[in-house]
Amino acid sequence: MPAEFPPVERRIPLALQISDRIRDRIESGEWALGQRIPGEHELAEGLGASRNTVREAIRSLVHAGLLDARPGDGTYVSAGTELEVALQRRADREDATDVFEVREALERFGARRAAERRDPEQLERMRQLLAERNRSATVHEYTSHDLAFHLELVRASGNRLLGDLYRDLHRNSTALPGSGTAEERHRALLAGWAGEDPHEEVLRALDAGDPVAAENAVTRLITQASQLCSAEGPKGPHSGLPPGGTPGIDPPTAEPARGHPEPAEPTASQNAETRDR
Repeated sequence: MPAEFPPVERRIPLALQISDRIRDRIESGEWALGQRIPGEHELAEGLGASRNTVREAIRSLVHAGLLDARPGDGTYVSAGTELEVALQRRADREDATDVFEVREALERFGARRAAERRDPEQLERMRQLLAERNRSATVHEYTSHDLAFHLELVRASGNRLLGDLYRDLHRNSTALPGSGTAEERHRALLAGWAGEDPHEEVLRALDAGDPVAAENAVTRLITQASQLCSAEGPKGPHSGLPPGGTPGIDPPTAEPARGHPEPAEPTASQNAETRDR
C-alpha cells in the first residue's frame, strides 16, 4: 500500500514540498532513526509525483544529513532533525571536554526548571530509568539507561528546544572527557561512584521542588563523572561491570557516535592469520 500524504500545493516547487513532507515524518518520529523509508515508487504513488521529483527530494535530504542512501538496499533515516546533524558535525570537531561542558550547562539549567515545574509523571519516569539502569547486566545497557535518565531530566524542564539541544548533543556517545577508548571511559564512570549514587540526590532535589539544590546536585554529579572519566582507567577486578553485574561477563562496548565507528581490536586468531600471510 503506498504511503499516504496530504495533497501537494502547485505554487511551491514539488521537490521542496516532498522533502518537507518526508522531513515531517522524520521529525515527528513516525519514521524512526535507522528505519528504512518507503521506496521511490511507493513515495511517488502516494504523493502523485514523478519518481524523478521524489529522487530529487530524497537527494536533498541525504545532503542535509537526515537520510542515508545505501545502493542496493534502500534509504534510511540517519538523524532526527537538521539541528542534530549540525550539532553533531560541530561537536565532532571539538574537544570532548568542551562538549561535556556544554552538556553540563544545559543540564544545570534544565534541572533548575525541572525542580520548579516538579512534574510527578516525569519524576516517576526518572526513578524507573534509574531502577532499570541498576538492574542492567552490561555496560551498554547501564549506559543507555543512564543517558536516558539525563535526557528525561532536561526534558522535565518543559523547554522543548532545550531538550532537543541536549538530546542531539548527548547522542554523541564519545562526549566523555579523558583518555582511552569510549568503553574504557564508560567503565571508569560506571565503576567509580563512591558512596551514595549522586543521581539519587538529584531526584530528591527535584521531588522537593528545590531548584538551587537540583542545580547543585547536577553540578556535583557531572563534576564527579568528569573526574572519573579523566582518571587512569577503571579500578578493581570487576570495574567493567555495573552494580549487580556478573563477574566473567565481557560486556559489549558502548555504541560509538554514528558515522564514526571505533575500530575493533583484532583477536588472537586474526593476528595469527595475519602472520601466516
